[in-house]
Amino acid sequence: MKKAPISKLDPDLAGFRNLTDFAAALEATETTLGQEAIERAPTPESVEIKVVVAERSRENVSGWLTAGGAQVTSSGGQVITAAMPRQMLEDLEQVDGVIAAEAPRLLHRNVDAAATETNLPDALAAHGRTGQGVYVAVVDSGVDWSHADFIDDGNTRFAAFHHLDAPLEFGRAEVQAALDGTQAIAQGDPDGHGTHCASIAAGNGAASDGTFRGVAPGAELLGMRCDRLSDTNIIRAIRAAFAQADADERPVVVNLSLGGHIGAHDGTSAIENVIRRESGPGKIVVVAAGNQAEHAIHWSGQLREGETTEVTARLRDTEQQTLDLWISREDDVDVVIQAPDGSQFEPDGSIHSTVFGVFQARFQQNPLNGDFNLRLTIVQGLDGHLWRIRLKPDVVVNGQAHAWAMGPNGHTGVFLDADPRFTVGMPGTAGRAITVGSFVSKRTFATKSATLTADGLTVGQRSPFSSIGPDRYGRHKPDIAAPGQFITAALSSNSKMATDERYTPRHHPTDGYITIQGTSMAAPYVTGLIALLLENEPDLNPEEIQRRLVASAVRNEQTGGAWNAEFGYGRVDAAAFLAQM
Repeated sequence: MKKAPISKLDPDLAGFRNLTDFAAALEATETTLGQEAIERAPTPESVEIKVVVAERSRENVSGWLTAGGAQVTSSGGQVITAAMPRQMLEDLEQVDGVIAAEAPRLLHRNVDAAATETNLPDALAAHGRTGQGVYVAVVDSGVDWSHADFIDDGNTRFAAFHHLDAPLEFGRAEVQAALDGTQAIAQGDPDGHGTHCASIAAGNGAASDGTFRGVAPGAELLGMRCDRLSDTNIIRAIRAAFAQADADERPVVVNLSLGGHIGAHDGTSAIENVIRRESGPGKIVVVAAGNQAEHAIHWSGQLREGETTEVTARLRDTEQQTLDLWISREDDVDVVIQAPDGSQFEPDGSIHSTVFGVFQARFQQNPLNGDFNLRLTIVQGLDGHLWRIRLKPDVVVNGQAHAWAMGPNGHTGVFLDADPRFTVGMPGTAGRAITVGSFVSKRTFATKSATLTADGLTVGQRSPFSSIGPDRYGRHKPDIAAPGQFITAALSSNSKMATDERYTPRHHPTDGYITIQGTSMAAPYVTGLIALLLENEPDLNPEEIQRRLVASAVRNEQTGGAWNAEFGYGRVDAAAFLAQM
């Protein structure tokens, strides 16, 4: 089938409205579902969306949304987030100034410090900086505001704590009252991931007598708890951090140790639009590159006129598996979906019920970048069965095709002919984001029962899990690599990481700390370094910080002598980075 005409609604909204409706429809019946049953099934009354608009039209579009009964949850630049009645989707494409509308995307935390490998002790001794006067905003599962590493002499180091899902906001006085036991506020971090990240960036090490002090222990914290790690929540959190920084006339570094793979991987998604247009002098966003280098979640191919190319994927997430294929706008390609039994379907947006699962495929032109996108989503499929996307191009100018796979349970090993490149997650492909990969800074770590040593790793090498660039257009991501392997930092009390037996083997002998790994740990290391830099130069913009990271990075036989897809521009050198003017 040829691609459908360009639509302002992404495939998860166009016709199908929202993938959550698909799941709701399946849960509403015990029989095998066809289109008719799905249309009869009850669905939510409203959908959450991100609307990309012409900036001059933002107020008019917001007004149209509000007048129709939508709740605008965030608005600025070119992006509006809103919860809107389902029936409004019918007219959204016709609203003047609307460029595109996206369904929410669930992002994943990139978790699968040995500072001597980055010369941090020398840097701190030479410059005496702590990040004082700088905000570090951690947008994540939250931050445990009660942990000793975020308290100085009984006083909270939190300027604010936001619970984005509630939504609730607690100021410094309210967090202090909670510490003093005179007021109850929301739990800081029920998961534990965000607390660990915040500790790396800005913990003061109080619970370990300074042993596990973070990079910028004098910075103040903005904690952003997102139980539902959707990009709509992340956009709201970034804007809340920037607004507080503006109000208090302070610089801020926002840490995003998270990412996803449903989208174009070219910097044009709604959340990447926010980073590109709304970050700037004293407003910096740091993003983890991702942990998918070994996960077989990416496929790439070179199309040739008249030749059929097959993309073969093994279904791994039986709850829901999404395959997201992108083809250059210059190419004219016929696309067919092949189910495990060999039956073929056109990707026209219809919902099909088969013994292999209920699925929908839509092939259309994306309004944000003009490229062609096939979105195939399979719900309640059978583990291990092979699905194929058959591509037959009539005209090839560019010829590059890429596909990514994601599922809510994070299963891996999807594509049979996987390519580990191009696995940097979004929003790490945003040009103005500081995107951070991981390298091995140590091979041993202590647990409550023993000191363990990891075999097969070499200090200085890229962490095997660390996602590999570039972005889909070949632009240089990641920017830099930082320590992310076997990192010990704060453990959130009463969190999943504190109580789940899967994490207890990583608990450190010093109570209140845990050792884990991931680019999630590498990103806050760089976040802390940037906070140290902004202490003296609060108006630096993202491009200048990227330039200094490039100029100061360690490049050797391990990293290569120039930018490469594994390390970016090399390994971070804290001393050289802070010595620049």
